[in-house]
Order: sequence, then structure tokens, then C-alpha cells
Amino acid sequence: MNDKIKITFKNDFIRIVERSNIRNFNSLVDWLEKFNKCEDVPFLTMSGRDLGSAIAINKNNVKSIEFINK
Repeated sequence: MNDKIKITFKNDFIRIVERSNIRNFNSLVDWLEKFNKCEDVPFLTMSGRDLGSAIAINKNNVKSIEFINK
């Protein structure tokens, strides 16, 4: 099972997102699949497991997004 996703932003910042740290990880998986098929994807905000933490991604700022096995 793929539990980690690597997001590379256009400014070359890299963020690793782990299933155990995000509440709606499956939404990110759906977003990844659509983005990589060049389909239209919305702005996505994901809730972290820590109180008050969140991650937001916008297709205009993402260079690549992929599963990683580490």
C-alpha cells in the first residue's frame, strides 16, 4: 500500500505527506491521480492529525506529485 506521497512544488520545495499524518489522505490520492492524468483538479486543503495543522495544494503551484516507497 502506498502510504507516502511526494509533492514537488514549482519553487522546488518538496513535501512528503504520510497517510498517518493526514485525515483525508484518500482525497490527496484522488487529486494525485487526476493531476497526473492532466484532468482539472480543485484547490485541496487537507487536515492534519495535529490540532490546527493543515496542508493546502493548488495545481498552479505543483510541479509533480507521486507515490514514494521509503
